[in-house]
Amino acid sequence: MIIPDVNLWIYAHRQEDPTHSFYRHWIETVVNGKESVGLSLLTATAFVRIVTHPTFPPQPTPLRQAIGVIDDLKNFHNCRWLLPGQEHWKITKMLCEKTGATGKHVADAQHAAIAIEHRGTFVTRDRDFLKFKAHGLHVEILEPI
Repeated sequence: MIIPDVNLWIYAHRQEDPTHSFYRHWIETVVNGKESVGLSLLTATAFVRIVTHPTFPPQPTPLRQAIGVIDDLKNFHNCRWLLPGQEHWKITKMLCEKTGATGKHVADAQHAAIAIEHRGTFVTRDRDFLKFKAHGLHVEILEPI
């Protein structure tokens, strides 16, 4: 299963981003493919929180549109909702302790824990996630070529 990070959803969504075309194409290929795509509840809410923030440049996405993006994604045949399971706190705590994650990196540990718990490959542009690789995260860094 492929589990895209919120940053990929944002780049694919925001046309003014210089990497929009690359990530939009990648997202379209993935959601129309055969492999399962994991949409974490954490990622979905982060997407809506980030793109609707009043200071999001050049202007925030209207709430209805941001929610519509998530609703559209969940309707793809291979898209699965991923929720924190019984081991979520245990894995998150372990990742924080092993890597010294604090502040915003605690949320990274939580996203990594979802991917570990659901045995998926976490795809991101954020190299900070590489620190979780030694602790069970299958991670792929995706950057425009």
